[in-house]
Amino acid sequence: MSDRQPDRSAGWQRWASAFRAPEWGLVVGIVVVLGLIYVLEPSHSFFLLVSQRTLIHNVALFGVLSLGAAVVIIAGGIDLSVGAVVALASVVAARLMTKWLPGAHTSGTLPTHLVAVAIALTLVMGLLIGILHAFMINLLRLPPFIATLATMAGLRSLAIVLSENQSINVPFRAFRALGSNNWYTVPIFVAVAAAMSVMMGATVLGRHLYALGGNEAAARLSGLPTRRLKAIAYGLSGTLSALGGVLFAGNIGQGQGATMGMSFELYAITAAVVGGCSLSGGVGSIRGTVLGLILIQVVIKGTGMVVRWIDSSQIEGLVLGTVVVLAVAFNQRFRARGS
Repeated sequence: MSDRQPDRSAGWQRWASAFRAPEWGLVVGIVVVLGLIYVLEPSHSFFLLVSQRTLIHNVALFGVLSLGAAVVIIAGGIDLSVGAVVALASVVAARLMTKWLPGAHTSGTLPTHLVAVAIALTLVMGLLIGILHAFMINLLRLPPFIATLATMAGLRSLAIVLSENQSINVPFRAFRALGSNNWYTVPIFVAVAAAMSVMMGATVLGRHLYALGGNEAAARLSGLPTRRLKAIAYGLSGTLSALGGVLFAGNIGQGQGATMGMSFELYAITAAVVGGCSLSGGVGSIRGTVLGLILIQVVIKGTGMVVRWIDSSQIEGLVLGTVVVLAVAFNQRFRARGS
């Protein structure tokens, strides 16, 4: 009997710790916001199937970007170039399919293998951009804020030059389905989120990234390859930003250098911070980031439906700015109280 009692108490402790996870606060927040929308919006159009499809679609599109931002923030960095990489990736993918690859054209159908090659090359470009960030941070000793701020401006200009400051139409159905059809977009996001969650929560690499963000000096003294870990974190962010560029280009059927991805880095960083990632590094989770993004999308879309004289797209910046200030302030207060 005495042997069973500790096992039972240990089981209860595991369940209690699971329910004390910070992600449950986000779940409660989402439920509360949904309840407020239901009460304040009499027509309940927010809960119609077409509205829910749009909401899920936006979560999948922006979710890919947010996952990469979360990994960088957990590793103690920041990536401000997300939106610029999205724009450049949309232009590069469009140019590859319509002009640069052998057999590329601008009308009719394009063989699936050419679409796959264009996407693969675009993702490689995103990876190289991430490695460039790591090079500037590791070898040039630039702060991550400055390194990614510089590429945010430079990559946007490069995208405008490559697109000749014009939209590049991509009419191919196989490509457009990836970003416009939920049957493709959502599984892509779910697969990426699951892979990233396993990597960060159940692998040695994930533990090393948390250690890097928690205390870089201690991680270096412990023998961890900090430079390599930064290259991995920024490489993942660049690759996922490029994947986001592919999906957004597929969604609207165009590559755009000047307007695509504007302020998308704010979306990604806000989702990560609302999801529990600390800008000081070493804290956060992938599932929290996904829940944070869902909460943001629900607030934006719900506010636009409750306040009917305002288009939800017009208040995105206001909502994001307010939410990120509140989230950072709450995290700072919570960590100070915990310490």
